[in-house]
Amino acid sequence: MIPIILSVLLAIKTLGINVVGMSMLMQFVVSFGFILPVNAPQNMIAYGAGTFEARDFLHTGIVITLAATVLLVVCSLTCWLWMGYMVKPT
Repeated sequence: MIPIILSVLLAIKTLGINVVGMSMLMQFVVSFGFILPVNAPQNMIAYGAGTFEARDFLHTGIVITLAATVLLVVCSLTCWLWMGYMVKPT
C-alpha cells in the first residue's frame, strides 16, 4: 500500500499535503493487525502454537486497536505537527 499511496500523493500535488506525514500515517494504520489471528505473521505463529484462541485475539485486539488509534490521533495533532510531518488543519 505504501508505494501506491506515495505515487498518488506525488501525483495529485495538492497544496498543504506533506507526503512524508501522510505516508507515515498510512503505514501506522496499515500495521493495525491486532484483532484477527490472520492479520499479521506474528499472530499466526502465536495462534498456530495452540496457546491462544481466536477469541483471545478479539478481546485484546479491540483494546489495543482503540489505544493505538487514540495515540495516532494525539501524535498526529501534536508532536508530528511540531516536527512538520503534518500541516495544521484550517
